[in-house]
Amino acid sequence: MALKATRLGLKTGPRIAQACCFGVMSALLGAGACSRPSSENIVLWKTTEKGPERLHEALADHGVAPRLRGEAAVALVDLGRSEEVDSILAATPADDRAEICKTLEPAYEVAMKDPAPEKALAYRDALFSLRKEAPPDDQKRIDAALLPVLEADLKAGKLRQGQHSLDKMLTAIGADSGAMLVRVLADPEVPYFQAAELLAKVGDDGARDKGAAALVARAAKIKAADKQHPENFYKALGSLGGPTAVKALEAESAGGDKDRALLATRALGERRDPTVLPFAIKVAADPKADKAVRDEMFGVIETIGGLEAEKGLLGIISSDKEEIVRYRAFESVLAARKAEGILPALEAFPASATYKKIDVDDLLVKLIEKIGASARPALVAALASRVPLARMTAVMALEQIGRAPDAPALDKLAGDSSPVKGFPAGDTVGKEAAHAAEAVRKKP
Repeated sequence: MALKATRLGLKTGPRIAQACCFGVMSALLGAGACSRPSSENIVLWKTTEKGPERLHEALADHGVAPRLRGEAAVALVDLGRSEEVDSILAATPADDRAEICKTLEPAYEVAMKDPAPEKALAYRDALFSLRKEAPPDDQKRIDAALLPVLEADLKAGKLRQGQHSLDKMLTAIGADSGAMLVRVLADPEVPYFQAAELLAKVGDDGARDKGAAALVARAAKIKAADKQHPENFYKALGSLGGPTAVKALEAESAGGDKDRALLATRALGERRDPTVLPFAIKVAADPKADKAVRDEMFGVIETIGGLEAEKGLLGIISSDKEEIVRYRAFESVLAARKAEGILPALEAFPASATYKKIDVDDLLVKLIEKIGASARPALVAALASRVPLARMTAVMALEQIGRAPDAPALDKLAGDSSPVKGFPAGDTVGKEAAHAAEAVRKKP
């Protein structure tokens, strides 16, 4: 039996060796097959430790078929590696990239509709990233895919910021973005605030005015539904601006509902629209206007700024019968024009009026002090003004913010015997100037 067994072993030994060799070769071939890019392996690599590295290599490899490189890119995005995909594609030759995009574009479009919000957002961003590298015709197709998704999210009130800001995306898409946002604003059943904010940022004049008209048409329903936060409607309308918005807001600001009038007035300053200035100045100068609304109108004028704003405010300083209103207008001039407004505003105060020294200090000098060192040249210029109040105010302000180089200009006024009506007896411009000169000499 032992001999028979030995003979049997001798006869079968080579076959066993051949079988062993075949098994090793099969294992090696199998291992090689698992490392080569294929649709099946790309799915598998998403679940393995070294999978992301292999997906990266497949996407970057010119020798891999474009279809498979596109599948590798989709898999990387699915793993949260969108920026990695962007970097590889940016470094890929244009011809290769164009071929890969033929797979990527439709795949991203489908994936954008993933029920998982994070996945849908990642693919939306990935598709927009692809747009940057795409030729114009492909960009149009990508835009046509992105806009309905953005529109649906806006209407559902679920539009979120991702890797790419919504402003950036909609600005890149252009006029079609404005048209889409106008459609959203025109739908009386959907949220409006985010769409209005976006349209205010990315829309042209025509689109913004259409959006404003859509909001005005929805005004009654919005106000009824949003009683706790009525400021949202006015802020949205003000941010859009344009003729329709301005007309509606001006009408509201003059209306009988004080709270809404104030909200509408504030909204008029949202876009710094110069066409609002005549109305704002008119209300600010109207003694019969509601005091709170009037005060808000000064804020609108400050926000818009410019020479026309200064001109209107100087008119109020020179003519309003209430001193508190004149001082409020002075504050607005400084807010709108900074140091440039100091001298014309001081010279606009009526010469016949009476001025308390404490008021000049609190309501003129302290406001000038807030401007800081940049006010010094204007104050030195005001020392030569023909108006005693302007000279006196400049002296008092320089005492606070002046420096040693300003002392000679103050010394020149030492003999100025002009008083300011309402100041304590004997308190002349010259006396204040001498005191201020002594004070500034001690400052470097």
